[in-house]
Amino acid sequence: MFASTGRLTDLICGSADENAVWSPRATVQAMLDVEAALARASALHGVIPSDAVDAIVAACRADNIDADALMTGAQAGGNLAILLVKQLTAVVKANDAEAAKYVHWGATSQDIIDTGLVLQLRAALELLDADLRALADALAQQANRHRATPMIGRTWLQQALPITLGLKFAQ
Repeated sequence: MFASTGRLTDLICGSADENAVWSPRATVQAMLDVEAALARASALHGVIPSDAVDAIVAACRADNIDADALMTGAQAGGNLAILLVKQLTAVVKANDAEAAKYVHWGATSQDIIDTGLVLQLRAALELLDADLRALADALAQQANRHRATPMIGRTWLQQALPITLGLKFAQ
């Protein structure tokens, strides 16, 4: 359904895991995760029948979505959510016609798009946090290793009193 081909910018835009967070499949899955959470929360609070939840949640898999039709529909409709909801509703309806009535209940397209984006941002930030922790550990090791390695200090692009390379790493 979703092509695994990369983009020309993959090599300069992060690791394979970081790029995967922003793949077309991941974007659709994030939006479907929002739809599943919406159904669960709506049923929990009595907004939709609890009988509808399992069918909706089971259908919220990117593999159930026709990626080519979604891209074509997004161009015509102006956003991904409109056709995504139509496709999701059709998948739910094939298994439970009554549950299909409650797909996307009470949400707007923008709700789904924005919340899906936040889920992707959270995943991306978790990956970046791990990278930043590794960088901080590496810099701390270098600061300790070079705590007595002298180097020229600089101020206003001129030489100043000597400092240590370890201090530079620590800063």
